[in-house]
Amino acid sequence: MSYFQLNRKPGAAPLYHQLAAILKEKIESGEYTVGDTFPTELQLQQEYQVSRITVRNAIALLTNEGYLECARGIGTKVIFPKIDEQLKQVVSFSEEMVRHHIVMSTKFCEVSTISAPERIAAQLNIPKDAPVFKLTRVRCADATPIVYSVTYISGDRNLSLDPEAYKDSLYKYLNRELGILITRGRDTFEAVLADRTSEEMLGVQRGMPLIKRTRRTFDQHNRVIEFTICYYAGDKYKYSIDL
Repeated sequence: MSYFQLNRKPGAAPLYHQLAAILKEKIESGEYTVGDTFPTELQLQQEYQVSRITVRNAIALLTNEGYLECARGIGTKVIFPKIDEQLKQVVSFSEEMVRHHIVMSTKFCEVSTISAPERIAAQLNIPKDAPVFKLTRVRCADATPIVYSVTYISGDRNLSLDPEAYKDSLYKYLNRELGILITRGRDTFEAVLADRTSEEMLGVQRGMPLIKRTRRTFDQHNRVIEFTICYYAGDKYKYSIDL
């Protein structure tokens, strides 16, 4: 029997929205995992004491959001893998995906040189208007956009302007081509709402919750290497910290 209660009072959210939220939480918490066969419509009707149409609408909502997949003759299966990054050391997105056995791809990649605005210059410890490399990428996990990032690196690093160089791990590229080893970093997290750019890059609805991470990393000589701003789809990504 579920510990969750549906609010059936006048003025409450539609029952199918409430049911979808309950089932979504169970998927995200790991009670139902990727590949699991989801309860049948009848089982959900009986457990939550709701109508068949309420269950169908809730399932349809979760299917549209990428949590479930319905197949005739097979049933409904969980397809949503919420990626859980363990915050223990500085790793690239590519390395994270390898650890989770997830196929990583780069949907969008653009690199250019710009004059450093004051805020970026301060983060990189360089003069304002000094040249910097600006790398914009959208990275995917199993073809689903997960993170939209903008990375700034000092222009004296002599990086390639070929986008193909950055479709895999940036940290591996820096080490292989320039001998730079990322040894430490500082991450800051905050909750934000998706704006027009995030909507376009991640394919999410405007106003959807995102995880914003800013990262500043240092090399083996304690020099600042990058300042990166990342936006993660809040329904597909989470961070865990061992204390």
